[in-house]
Amino acid sequence: MAQSFPSCNQEKWDNTSLFSSAQEFNDPVKLNVNTKLPSWFKGCLYRNGPGQFELNNNPDASVNHPFDGFACINKYDIDGEKNTIYFQSRFIKSRTYKESLKRGCLVTRQFATDPCKSLFGRFQLLFSPLNPETYSDNTVVTIQRVNNELLALTEIVVGYVIDEKTLETVAPLTSLPFTKPIPTEILTLTASHVMYDSKRKMTVSYATRISLLHGQWLDVLFISDDDMNHSSDNTKLNKTDKDEHNNSDDNDDDDENVDEGRFILIHNNMNKRGKRYNQLIRSNTKTFRYYYTDSASYMHSASISEDYLILSEIPSHFSLFNTIRTILTGDVVTNMFKWNPSLPTYFRIIRLDNGEEVARIAGPAFFTFHHINAYQINENNGNEIVIDMCTYDDNRIVDEFYLNKVRQNLFPSGFGYVRRFHLNLDTKQCSEPYKNLQQLPKGQQIAHPISHMNSLVPVQIEFPRINSRYIGQFYRYVYAVRGPPNYMMDALVKIDMQTRQICGFWQESCTSPCEPVFVPKPESAEEDDGIVLTIIFEQQTNKSFILLLDGITFKEITRAYLPAPIPFSLHGNFY
Repeated sequence: MAQSFPSCNQEKWDNTSLFSSAQEFNDPVKLNVNTKLPSWFKGCLYRNGPGQFELNNNPDASVNHPFDGFACINKYDIDGEKNTIYFQSRFIKSRTYKESLKRGCLVTRQFATDPCKSLFGRFQLLFSPLNPETYSDNTVVTIQRVNNELLALTEIVVGYVIDEKTLETVAPLTSLPFTKPIPTEILTLTASHVMYDSKRKMTVSYATRISLLHGQWLDVLFISDDDMNHSSDNTKLNKTDKDEHNNSDDNDDDDENVDEGRFILIHNNMNKRGKRYNQLIRSNTKTFRYYYTDSASYMHSASISEDYLILSEIPSHFSLFNTIRTILTGDVVTNMFKWNPSLPTYFRIIRLDNGEEVARIAGPAFFTFHHINAYQINENNGNEIVIDMCTYDDNRIVDEFYLNKVRQNLFPSGFGYVRRFHLNLDTKQCSEPYKNLQQLPKGQQIAHPISHMNSLVPVQIEFPRINSRYIGQFYRYVYAVRGPPNYMMDALVKIDMQTRQICGFWQESCTSPCEPVFVPKPESAEEDDGIVLTIIFEQQTNKSFILLLDGITFKEITRAYLPAPIPFSLHGNFY
């Protein structure tokens, strides 16, 4: 019997203030906490997301898409023993941010906002190599620790080191392979969601490079915790090695996998504080080339199991024609990729021990932003990987997410659905154990019917999170934001993946929660024993508060109102 939960269909829904510009709080502000916090709960929640949509409060100088808003880092410093929560926020002082505010207009092309009004100017971009000095460095998606550094990341090839205490923008980093783009490069995308392999003590990531003359490449990165800071002499030596590796005669037409490549993050100093981070994080890189029968796919996230990295190469493929059209029309960057629903999704499986490709398994066509988790099982005398994802039948959500639409509640498709795939490494086959598990509701139009029918629970969700101790392992619980059509982000859900039921539900009238972050209780053996953190926006009062839920019961522990409303944020982590 299908579960039913409250709907917002009778409420007057207003997202306008959720996508309004925020203000900075450079100094910590103590919040009013009325309930006793668990004494063990101590640490900082860092969140990244768009904080400014207009330049200098000028509505005529506005971005077109939430992903184009200037990145703002919010920090919630929680001490359960002292029963205190302090709030702090700062904009990332990127080159794009500073120069755009100075000029009163955007100076670089963003995800869906192109400052170039001239058709000729846009046409010139087709023949200009990618230049890190002029490419957008608005790192608005995630904030994660890599080698004890707090990094603000996005899908483009630049990021920023953030001071964990003050939230100052310390230093930019460039994550381009071999530190600079190859000639005639059109686009380089990197993972904003890096993964941590606790078994091997390393960070795992990937990047896609696309060029006119040199093909399309996939780089898989392994950044070990053992990589230490280098002296200035070692830095110079590594730069020399890098320059030699960049010789065009050496690697322009190399069709083989690069066995011992390097992917180098360069921390360039911005200020005196940044000098402490003048370092190179070295990593091993495996490079794979897309041949003429294939094309690079849009990949926002990936998964790791105990022994494998699993990439989902969805049938949203890079298209030169779409790229030309996107540049000339100023369309969203993801529309450089052509949606091909007749083609399969390929799951590329790479061994974490050595970076070798184990299999590339064809599965059904779907669109996705976020993987949930993956783990290995031995079933039917074969080795299988179970992978859970939030999927859509197509990519229409990209176009539905424009600011002028979400501010008017024009979100007709809603979020995606949780689907599970089994990848057999022996037979190289993909199967869905819950295919056609759900029935389509009578008399109701479903935007993504295939994902609905094949879902574990027939509830539309996004921004899924789990207990981080269970990444790559068998697990049970998922925490996510519900988003039915035209009521984007209206509730929080806790999903039991074993019983395929919603076992926790939080909702209040006319409120919009953001991504929930689960913090496990130290030394607890229960997977859901911990605290769920999220930020809630109240539409009717135009206020925001931090909400703490009990991970087991999903009941409120406490809430603390912020000194100002906080706009929609994308991702966060607790450290």
